Amino acid sequence: GARLRAGLLAGGLWGQALAKQRAERDQRLRGRLREEGASTMAAIVEKWKLLQGMGRPEAMAAYVALVREWPGFGSTLFDVDLHAVRPRLGVVQGQPWQWATLTPLSPQSPVGSGPQRLWLGIGAKAVSLYKPGEPEPLDSFCYGRISSFGASDSSTFRLSVEDRDLLFETSQVDEIAQLLNTYLASAGAQRLPRPQEPPTTPPTSEPTVLPQGLCPVAGPWQHRPPVGSSHS
Repeated sequence: GARLRAGLLAGGLWGQALAKQRAERDQRLRGRLREEGASTMAAIVEKWKLLQGMGRPEAMAAYVALVREWPGFGSTLFDVDLHAVRPRLGVVQGQPWQWATLTPLSPQSPVGSGPQRLWLGIGAKAVSLYKPGEPEPLDSFCYGRISSFGASDSSTFRLSVEDRDLLFETSQVDEIAQLLNTYLASAGAQRLPRPQEPPTTPPTSEPTVLPQGLCPVAGPWQHRPPVGSSHS
């Protein structure tokens, strides 16, 4: 009887401690979300002030001009979890799955090791990885660097880039694959000669590589404040 009462007491105390820890964690999370929300709102208000004095057409034109400066303009963004990067089989034969670090375009935006929530941006020229909310891509791969891609299962998407495989967990595997196929088919069609224009060189057995013109130019994204008419 005494042991049972002691066990129940210990279990009750342990449960209370867990509940307290959970409440404290939830409170910290709500506080952080409030801070992030306030920071985002302040940034929006600051940008909005730059548009004061503009008419509606001028403001729309300034907004479109700003968005067009973003390297990922026109891309479709997907929420993904990057789970693993491994050497391609045949490059390092028989290596197990391992955590690795991507090579970032910007030293200020490194990709750490381990599972990460990222944005996978798929555009007409390249596939890019972003930290959510960040304008600069962590890494970009033109289609000439992508050797293959596909679904490992219903929630896992594999992207093979040169000598490494990237494994993503996502609920939009089919949408990602369809969009990649669409862009690849479009890029391939642009390279094919028209029916009335026979090819000038004999066909080769080499694998198709997309033109290097499809590769994005790496560089920091620097936008300028919109310039419009101001009225006092």
